Amino acid sequence: MNNPIQWDPPFNDHFGNGMVYRPFSASNKIFAVGFEEIQTMHDLMRKGISILAVNPAFRFPETGVRGVIFDEIDLHTLDFNAFRHIVHPGVAGGRVLFNVASIILEHYSISNAGAYVFSAASDPTGLRKTDLVDLYSRALGVDGCPGSKLFRDLFPGWQAYSDVATGGRGYVVTTERY
Repeated sequence: MNNPIQWDPPFNDHFGNGMVYRPFSASNKIFAVGFEEIQTMHDLMRKGISILAVNPAFRFPETGVRGVIFDEIDLHTLDFNAFRHIVHPGVAGGRVLFNVASIILEHYSISNAGAYVFSAASDPTGLRKTDLVDLYSRALGVDGCPGSKLFRDLFPGWQAYSDVATGGRGYVVTTERY
């Protein structure tokens, strides 16, 4: 993979293979937001995101598509924590979401990606009060939700799509560079 972008700290690309991540801390935990280069529609479908079912006009932008992952990480191994539910005290969950959104915007300011894709992790243990699908759909303004002020204010010109209505858990957000 030929990546012309030089990633400076706090971003890290030491994993190679088109993966870049940025750590941050909140509520005495270390988290990371990772960005993986998605090269083809087949790669996107392999990730379980059926965007063409919802937006048949979607085409890969010349500026690229990045898959976003977010989780608590083990500081020693730098491994993600299996996307398990994490209880955040008080309003800390909102602060974490704001940090993730800010890091996506920071990544975009460097990469100029045309679209970001991600999936809402399921909760097989049933510990979450609110399914991530509901949280993400409300934040992005898809699936009949009006959208959050955070998305409207921080990401003007970006458009969100979801395959939730067709049984999926995937999201595609096109940027101004789309």
